[in-house]
Amino acid sequence: MGFLDTLGQMGVLFLMVIIGFTCHKLKLMNDTFDRSLSVLIINVTAPCIILSSVMGDTLPGREEILPVLILGTCTLVFMLIVGIICAKLLHSSEEGIYRFMFAFGNINFIGLPVTSALFGTYAIFYISVLTIPFNFFIFLLGQLFISSCRKDKSDTKAKIELNWRMVLSPALSATYIVIVLVFFQIHTPKIIGEAIHLVGYMTIPASLLVIGSTLANIKVLEMFGNWRIYVMSLLKLLAIPALIWAIYSVSPFDKRYTDVLVILSAMPVASYGTMICLKENIDPKTMSQGTFMSTLLSIITIPLLALIL
Repeated sequence: MGFLDTLGQMGVLFLMVIIGFTCHKLKLMNDTFDRSLSVLIINVTAPCIILSSVMGDTLPGREEILPVLILGTCTLVFMLIVGIICAKLLHSSEEGIYRFMFAFGNINFIGLPVTSALFGTYAIFYISVLTIPFNFFIFLLGQLFISSCRKDKSDTKAKIELNWRMVLSPALSATYIVIVLVFFQIHTPKIIGEAIHLVGYMTIPASLLVIGSTLANIKVLEMFGNWRIYVMSLLKLLAIPALIWAIYSVSPFDKRYTDVLVILSAMPVASYGTMICLKENIDPKTMSQGTFMSTLLSIITIPLLALIL
């Protein structure tokens, strides 16, 4: 995938963010609408896009599920640990949000088209397997990270604890169903698969519209004036993926797996972060800044990283 191809892919995503920004300025979108739409994304459209990953004509083969699942999970755990350390070093009052931004990349909306163009159609299979641990972590630990940033610490909802409702959230429940469908090689009826696909595809434009709308509340100087966002973006988009590449380059693992994982580790901040902030009634300003800036800079960093593979 060439530089211009990557630029074009990112340009499409940015255009949707700009449309959301414009809609907010024209009062077609507001904070209340953004919050309601975010709840719909988290509880309905996101679970559908997870389910749609295994509702096509073919299912992932059993023989490659385990190695991809193990390597992908190890990579995610590594990013979680490094993210916690890096977020601590930034000395921010919103440490939980920075933990989220370091740990979780936009593998669904940007990672899918980028990796499939770089490596071919087999990369789509790897991503579909990786989404199992990714969705588990992002909708469990990711939500805990963000919830830790509640300003009202006396709020009983602010307590960071694991409960059965989080384990059985719509997104995680969809992930469990995906595991069952793949393990038992169950093919869903075409009519159900198409309906799930259509609802799931709403996630991409809807989330980008919400990000654009939330950015409309931030002054231009504030959007580009947070030094921590630049440090986070540099580490997330280049330093951490380069470290993962260095580790895998001396490992015995198949490069078909590791190269895809390196590129996925270099994805910009997951847009789910802004949705979770709004759902949890937490100021999405910093998360929106990180999502915007990391996506903008990834136009340069992803092609640079691809050159070393």
